[in-house]
Amino acid sequence: MFLKQVRLLLLLLVLMPVGRLMAAGDTLSISIIIQDVVSLEEAFVPDEYALHPPYPNPFNPDVNLVVDIPQTAATRISILNLRGQEVAILENRELAPGRYDYQWRASGQPSGIYFARIRAGLFEKTEKISLLK
Repeated sequence: MFLKQVRLLLLLLVLMPVGRLMAAGDTLSISIIIQDVVSLEEAFVPDEYALHPPYPNPFNPDVNLVVDIPQTAATRISILNLRGQEVAILENRELAPGRYDYQWRASGQPSGIYFARIRAGLFEKTEKISLLK
């Protein structure tokens, strides 16, 4: 409610000519009192690389992947079939430190075993996932 009032006041000040709001020589004083202060937590920076267990597993047709990157690194996250062929690339760029969420929609793929793989810097990890239709 408070923000709406401030926005309305600012909108009036911008849209209305000053001569219509105030007479010559008048002054305008605005007091804003902030009662609730919300602190922002520091951004999550993981201590080590991780590819968390994909979920749900088995899945149909979407699987979720969560990846932790502790330092800036060239990162490739991909899905492989049993032959080791990449059937999807979820990420292929330099990532800043943080936690990243991905989703693979496998609606065009046959049922079977797949592998979610991450390569970031010298870190590499693979998790087995099962697509059941």
